[in-house]
Amino acid sequence: MDISRFNFQNAPCGLFIVNSNLELVVANQTLATMLDFSVEELNGKRLDALLTSAYRLVFHMQVMTLLHVHGHVEEIAIVLTGANGKTLPVIFNAVRREIEGGAVIECVVIRMNERQSLEDELFRVKKATEQVPGAIYQFLLCADGSSRFPYASEGVRDVYELSPLQLQKDANLAFKRLHPDDLESINLGITESAKNLTVWHQEYRVILPKKGLRWLEGNATPESRSDGSTLWHGYIKDITERKALELTLSNEFERTRVTLNSIGDAVITTNEREEVEYLNPIAEQLTGWKLVDAIGLPVTTVFNIVNQHTRLTAKNPIAHCLEERAIVGLARDTVLISKDGNEYAVEDSAAPIFSTGDVITGVVMVFRDVTGQRILRQEVERRASHDHLTGLANRAEFDRVLLEMFESSISTGVSHALCCIDLDQFKIVNDSCGHSAGDALLKEVSALLVKTVRSKDVVARLGGDEFAILLEGCDLKAAHRISQQVCDKVAQIRFQHGSNFFRVGASIGVVPLDGRWESAQDAQQAADGACFAAKDEGRGRVHIYVDLDKTVMEQRDQMQWATRLPQAIDENRFELFAQPIMPLGEFVENGLHFEVLLRMRETDGTLIPPGVFIPSAERFGLAPQVDRWVVNSVFEWLKMHADALDNIHTIAINLSGKSVGDRNFHQFLVEALDRDQIPAHKISFEITETAAIGNMGIATEFIAMLHERSARISLDDFGSGMSSMAYLKHLRVDYLKIDGQFVKDMANDAVDCAMVRSINEIAHLTGKFTIAEFVENENILKLLEDIGVDFAQGYYIGKPKPINEIFSWRHF
Repeated sequence: MDISRFNFQNAPCGLFIVNSNLELVVANQTLATMLDFSVEELNGKRLDALLTSAYRLVFHMQVMTLLHVHGHVEEIAIVLTGANGKTLPVIFNAVRREIEGGAVIECVVIRMNERQSLEDELFRVKKATEQVPGAIYQFLLCADGSSRFPYASEGVRDVYELSPLQLQKDANLAFKRLHPDDLESINLGITESAKNLTVWHQEYRVILPKKGLRWLEGNATPESRSDGSTLWHGYIKDITERKALELTLSNEFERTRVTLNSIGDAVITTNEREEVEYLNPIAEQLTGWKLVDAIGLPVTTVFNIVNQHTRLTAKNPIAHCLEERAIVGLARDTVLISKDGNEYAVEDSAAPIFSTGDVITGVVMVFRDVTGQRILRQEVERRASHDHLTGLANRAEFDRVLLEMFESSISTGVSHALCCIDLDQFKIVNDSCGHSAGDALLKEVSALLVKTVRSKDVVARLGGDEFAILLEGCDLKAAHRISQQVCDKVAQIRFQHGSNFFRVGASIGVVPLDGRWESAQDAQQAADGACFAAKDEGRGRVHIYVDLDKTVMEQRDQMQWATRLPQAIDENRFELFAQPIMPLGEFVENGLHFEVLLRMRETDGTLIPPGVFIPSAERFGLAPQVDRWVVNSVFEWLKMHADALDNIHTIAINLSGKSVGDRNFHQFLVEALDRDQIPAHKISFEITETAAIGNMGIATEFIAMLHERSARISLDDFGSGMSSMAYLKHLRVDYLKIDGQFVKDMANDAVDCAMVRSINEIAHLTGKFTIAEFVENENILKLLEDIGVDFAQGYYIGKPKPINEIFSWRHF
């Protein structure tokens, strides 16, 4: 050690340098104090003058000889003499160095009693180090490549299963314990640490005779020595348990990572500061952010969400979760805006991650792209409140808005107006050109109505060729003006189908919503009456309601239908038609399957379809009488063709909702079945979905009564009501007739096709057969077969014809 490089004046040891003549050329203050000299007095003194006479000869013979031979001496006990003959026993250490112009001896002395104190302190330090886990050590790498451990605590017995004494002699004993795969990296690490004098830190494995494979962690700080060697001071500890835990956690993390990467939902995890820690691949795809770029960013930067309608920033689910300390979900109609600007409708849930002590350390958020489902849901919701054909508000939506305006007129005093519209000559187009032509005309009229009224007004299609307009904040005079504009524009329509041209008109009844009515239904009935008045006055005109209209029109209508329908029954001017129902796929029925349809013959010979008179019959309570005529006539026809019944599998008979809810009709039907000994197993009674759900108790009773007699039940127009699915499993029907509004456009409308598929699957799950109505072309038929619908009915299968002609049909 070159002590000339140190500021050694206040060192704890006496330090001095003597020249080749053994004269002191440098001495520190500590030595001067020890000998009661000043530093100036010491400089220039001969070393012999500081030695007692008894030790001079020993010093020259022993110490100087060792210095000349070895260049250094260690731990030599001598006695120095100070001022006034004071003697001082010391431990002497010295190094001989060659310098320009000669040689010098660098000396270190320490009092004997201080040596004992140091040894005591060293013992205490040694005892303390023995309590430290692992081993404290010094590792010496000599210039010749040999190595040893000058010092190692007792802990080395645990980490290497070697004693400190063994390692003091040769470090190779420890190196032989190293795992072969780690030996190269350890040697490289030691070499780099010695070269750059950087801290050596490595985790490595050893193979011990008793404990087997163990993991160790070593840390050491290097010190370069003048002889070209390097000495490290450091520690080693056993980290086997920690590595086992790390391996377990690593395996668990890998399983978690693989799981999160493989699931179909997006996953984002954050810390408690709402900073992103992890995104799985689906989350990367939806957010547009790569994991490496997103880590550490605020989650609101990566997961940018807004309300679909207002475009305002939606509440951050991570922050909400941290506030509530519970699982939370996204608000309805939330949209995720990705980094590249794409938008996705999303649904999510965020859950807190708790550590020991109920402390939240982060949040995991799972979300999914529901764009397709939301579009479908919105379309279904729209169709629940809008007419499928025209896109106008349907009857349910009309009833809702009418009630709102009715209540508003009472609470605020603001007047509104209701207009009921019935198209003139529409049935001529429908009957002579078919439903497709009639649908085209209805669409044209609907577009005209929307363009004519104000943007805040509501236009609705109530059914068939009946429309209504709700004029918001509109007095009767303004309502008359708007209605007249509608009437005039409809009259200008020249509808062309093929080579035929048709003119239509509109009869419009207008009533004010000004607080005079007891209910919204009363106002609607008054508007219907005003519309009928417009028709009676010559059609193609507007009739403004006056207080006497309601009574007059009700009496007139009731008298008209109350006489015409019973008269038609008495005069037997109703006629039975039939339309075939064809089995699909591999389904086979032995015999004909058809539905009985009704027509009314006017006195002039005109044949009137049921859509003209059945609504009026139901409105004025005449439907059960019509149903009795149909049942009696069908049963009579069956008796007349008793010898041909083997050729008939099923006859479907329609019953009105009034009849289903009428227990007197139930009794009539049971008596007719029993009296005429009709083969009830060949009869299927069709009831509408609305009738069944509207009075579930009586409908269930009616169905059970018919099943006891082996008759079957078909639920007609299924799907037209949004509550259908909820009640289906409670209705023990045999057939489900899918509403034709979904069937006729299913080849061109994916939503309709999905609805048909859904209804078919649910029907089969509940043990029911399905019949699709309005099958009008081959494409629809092929789709139905692919979906697995059981039966098909429509113009493509067969048009209605008189019931006596059914045996001319080919068997399907």
